[in-house]
Amino acid sequence: MIAAQRRGLILDYLRKKGAGSIVEIADSIGTSGSSTRRDLDFLAKDGSVIRSRGGAVFNDKHGTIYEPPRHVGAKTSLIQKAAIGRAARQLLKPSQSVIFDSSSTVLEVARAAAEAGLQITACTNDIGTGQVLSTAAEMQVVVLGGTLRPNSMTLVGEPGVSFLERLHVDLALMGIHSLAGARLSETSIEVAAMKRRMIDCAARVIVLADSSKFTLPAFCDVCGLEFVDVIISDSGLDERSMSMIRDAGVELIIA
Repeated sequence: MIAAQRRGLILDYLRKKGAGSIVEIADSIGTSGSSTRRDLDFLAKDGSVIRSRGGAVFNDKHGTIYEPPRHVGAKTSLIQKAAIGRAARQLLKPSQSVIFDSSSTVLEVARAAAEAGLQITACTNDIGTGQVLSTAAEMQVVVLGGTLRPNSMTLVGEPGVSFLERLHVDLALMGIHSLAGARLSETSIEVAAMKRRMIDCAARVIVLADSSKFTLPAFCDVCGLEFVDVIISDSGLDERSMSMIRDAGVELIIA
């Protein structure tokens, strides 16, 4: 098991349990105590967890600009993201134009769409997603352009933002950092601005968000739920969040 995968599993465990000893965590994810100790030290430096004597506590009071390391975040909630991705793939039809936002969950849809060989026009602001989509000869792939965020595959800013102003797409598949308080919010002003443009140019907006996204707001608002048509989440979503979505008149799909 690679380090990023171990650390993703540790975050999943601590998010669910709240806290755990090195022995408990190691037993749960099937790795050694020494590897778990090093992984906890790494996650503590990043602020994802708080180290305690012989273990760690999940840090549920992150700052609003907090993001887990990209390679770790991509390995968290893997089962949920894969299920959400499969559900979203079923909403794609041939001859559509589709935005694939920069998101590890949206990447799962891109993989499924590429494997199916869907004949669509796909637009993305993510270098990794563009590479996956390019493996399908039947697809036309448009990479929006912009400046690469540090330690990321995400393109933000110009010329991507201006290019989006001239597009009219059938679907936008959106990832989001937070859906707390019936608001979509992000850790970066630049990322929020790009997502806002994507939403504005789409006839239908589908947000892919696992159940961990409904707790704390992030730094910058993107929009309210009234701009969203469908939310796809997982079976861990609580009743309060489900009611919030339905009260806003948004279709909810549980994968």
